[in-house]
Order: sequence, then structure tokens, then C-alpha cells
Amino acid sequence: MRRRGWVTFAALAVAVLVPPPAAALYVPFERIPTNSPVYRDLERLAETYGLMPQFLAMRPLRVAEAEGFLESLLSSYAGASFDPAYTRARRELDPSWYGSTKPMLLHTEDYGQAWISVSPYVSLRYEDDPRNLPDINRDDRAGVQVVAAPDSSAVFVFDGYAGTASQGGRGTPNFGTGNALIEGVDVNTWMEEAYAEIRAGKLRLLGGHTWLRWGPGREGTLALSDAAPALDMLRAEVSAFRKWRAQWFVSILDPGVQTYLAGHRLEWSVSPRLNVGATELARFDGTSQAPLYLMPLVPYSFWEKRPKTSLASSVPGDTSGVAFAKNNVLWSADVSWIPRNGVRLWGELMVDDISFSSDYKPDMVGYQAGLEVRRLLAFKSIHIPEEGLNRMLDASVEYTRVNNFTYSAWHGHNFESEGFPLGFGLGPDVASLVSEIAYEHNASWELRVRGEWRKKGEGRIGDFYNKPGGGTPSAAEFEGVVERETRVTGTVIFTPARWLRLEATAGASEIKNHRHVASVGTESEVPVRVAGRVQW
Repeated sequence: MRRRGWVTFAALAVAVLVPPPAAALYVPFERIPTNSPVYRDLERLAETYGLMPQFLAMRPLRVAEAEGFLESLLSSYAGASFDPAYTRARRELDPSWYGSTKPMLLHTEDYGQAWISVSPYVSLRYEDDPRNLPDINRDDRAGVQVVAAPDSSAVFVFDGYAGTASQGGRGTPNFGTGNALIEGVDVNTWMEEAYAEIRAGKLRLLGGHTWLRWGPGREGTLALSDAAPALDMLRAEVSAFRKWRAQWFVSILDPGVQTYLAGHRLEWSVSPRLNVGATELARFDGTSQAPLYLMPLVPYSFWEKRPKTSLASSVPGDTSGVAFAKNNVLWSADVSWIPRNGVRLWGELMVDDISFSSDYKPDMVGYQAGLEVRRLLAFKSIHIPEEGLNRMLDASVEYTRVNNFTYSAWHGHNFESEGFPLGFGLGPDVASLVSEIAYEHNASWELRVRGEWRKKGEGRIGDFYNKPGGGTPSAAEFEGVVERETRVTGTVIFTPARWLRLEATAGASEIKNHRHVASVGTESEVPVRVAGRVQW
């Protein structure tokens, strides 16, 4: 398996030597995927120059919004074009920028706007990491992105591929080889995203299979993250006064047993340096209730309290009526602040359940805080600023704590989808501290050194606190045999142009009580990751 990893790396290296294919050009009304590296560069630019993109914590943003931010940044700070982060972001979004090219098939109309684009791609990834189950994970794909926008009021997006079964919320499900694309071969067809969005005045409606990510966290958000597989949803959005944006959605998690997730969020761009947001999520069951939860402004707890004429349930398999009568609600508030140029602070507080009465109930909460500092090391005076040759250094640290029992309820309305958390990616009963130093040599080369410390108890989603026989456990205490890991890794990233991205990571990991099996000493591991993507 390790030999196959080196073969993967060799294949990616060969790709560098072939003539560069044309890269995909985002349609202006397309949404930038929540896992795009563009967001990391937008955050870096925001903290460096003290000008934050509006609604950056309510992802995904649209291409036109990110481009508008880059244009405004350049008008205020002409030297921003020398910044490697600016060059990388601009060439992802602007076809005329240095290092950016057009997709394989492109139809344009007025003013050179891209209305239809077809962009094939190949991505390869090999991981040998003790956090995986099993350690080895391979994710190889060949697919195509199709984007069509007949006018500024509608956009249609499809990203489909054929690939191997792989791990993680963004991995390819294991459909078995009996019904594979080629019988007996581990290659299946799947889709990354597929959605349509239409606009009517200030209201935007989206329907399809995609991700949302609410919150500013670097390592993952606490209420609604993109750690789980894409959601099948109907979502609405309204912006007002250029400083406020509201989103609300209903997503079906499993149509067979009629499990649903609903959410709404209000975000306020207080100033170019300050952004705050508030989120409410609800897990509920029953298709007949979905229209109620799609109503904006109404607190989700109201629907649990409304009068019911019968305890009979319309949820398959539920004879008690509990699944239909109960829901599980959580709230979060977050902030991102740039106190001065070069420094950014962020934090989020999430409350699943907390009691202020005399009746005991453990505090099912999570909190996160982060700091990033970015500085110019060397300025390169050249006649082509688009090459982004400045040397930049940034350092960040983020601490996350999620108490035990969080995301779960005794009536089964848990915040999970297909076995993955809808909130923080590591689930409950966890504490994580991550620090990273990144050196940007130019827009093509970046080196990252990362340190991680993690404690994970045996608590997992589905473990709930049940008052009648639950005693008085403390959710702040780790449950069972606690796994402890300390890890240091180094990553090299090579992105010479929009069409190519290569990454290689290696490091050292010390784990005690691996997978919650009590041990006297520690296990030493060498995590390795090699990944690359070529897009035409």
C-alpha cells in the first residue's frame, strides 16, 4: 500500500511536465465550494489589510462577491497585488489574471461573462494516518464540473465523478463492486455537488445537493460544519442594507425514516473589521413537519411546544409518537475581529442544552477561540505584481472544546448524518489545540509546519444524558479511556497556476490509549499524505 502511495506521487509529478491544461473558470453567480483554498487566502488578506469580506463566516460565498472584495482591496491597497494570497485568490476567480486560464469548453455572452463552462478534472490522494479506519485511505477521482447561468437570476451546477471508495464526510461511499461502474472493480459514480439557485429581487432560493458552513473556525465550526456528507436541501437567503444576511434551510437526512435538519442564521457585517453571527439548528422527524421548519424567524422550540391532538406518529417505525412530537435544538454565536492590520481573532460559543433551574443537567456546550498573525518578510519590487512574489509569514493557533453528551438527545434526534457529525468534525467529548506556522515563498510555493494536541474521550454522538437514571455526570469530564495524541507535521504546497495543485505532508505522531485501548506507553506513527489535482 505504501508503494502505491509513491506511484500516486510519481503520477502527480509527471503531470507537472505535460503542457498545462486550461483551468476551470467560475461563473460569477456560482458558489465557491466550502472546502476551496480560496477561503484561506481571503482570510489572510482580510487580516493583513484590515478589510474583511462580508459574510465570510456564512459559506459558501459567490464568485462575484469574492471578486468584488478583491477589487475593493486593490483600490484601497495597490500593493496587495504583490501579495501571494491575492494572486492565488485572483487567478482562481479571474480568467484574465496571471496563472488563470479558461475551461475546456466555454460559452460567453455579453461583456465576456462565462455563462456555460465544462471542466474535466483528475484528483488523486493517498493517506497513511492512524486517525483513519483503516490507516490507509486512497481517494482517486476523474470527473467533470458543469456550470450554466442563462442570466444573472439563475445558475445550475453539477460536479460528478467516477472514483474509488474512500473515507471521510467528503469521501466516496462504498457501494460495493457488484454494482460498480466496471463490475468487480472498486470504481463507482457519485456527485460532489448538484444544485440550482434562482434569484428574485433580494431573495435567493437554492435546491440541491451541497454543503453549508456557518462560523469562522479554522479547524471546523461547532454548529453547522462541512464535516458530514453534502446535504439534500432547500435553502433561502435574503440580504438587507448591505450589512445583514439571513439564511434558512431544511434538509432531508434519511427519507426512509424521515429524519430532517433545519437551520437559520443571521450574520451582521458590523464594519470592515468586525463580523458577528447567530445560528439556530433543529433536528426533527416527519415529512409533514418540513414546511413548518422552513418558515423564517420562528424559533424552532415553538414547533415542539405547539398543541398536538394525538400522540400518533407519522414517522415510520415510531409507535410512541416521540419521534414526531420532540425535536433537538442548539444555538451558537460567533465573532471574527481584526483589531489591527496583521491580526485576526475569532471565536464561537455553541449551546446544545444547559439548565438554569435546580434540576441537574450537564452543560452540553462547545467553545472555540483562535488567533492568527500575518507579516511581510520581504518585498519584491518587480514590474509584474500579478506574480505575487512577496515573502509572507503567518502563525495561527486555535483551541476547541466540545463537552460530552453534546449533539445527542434521549429521543434520538442527534446532530449527525450518515455517521458523521453535523457540527465539529471530531464530535463531542474532545479538546483540540492546533498551531501552525506558514511561510509563503511566493504564489506558487508554501511551507507549513503544524503542531496538534488532542484529547478524545469515549463519548460519541448518540450517547445521551437521561435524567431518570443518569445520575449527575459532568459533561466537562472526559469519558472512559481517553485517547491522547501529540502530532507535528510539515506540508509543502505547490500551486504554480490555477490548473494544478500538489501537496505533500509528513510528520510524527505520539498516541496514548490509541482507539481508547488502555496502554502503558505511547505508539509512534508517521502520518503521510500526498494529494494533487489537475483541472482542464
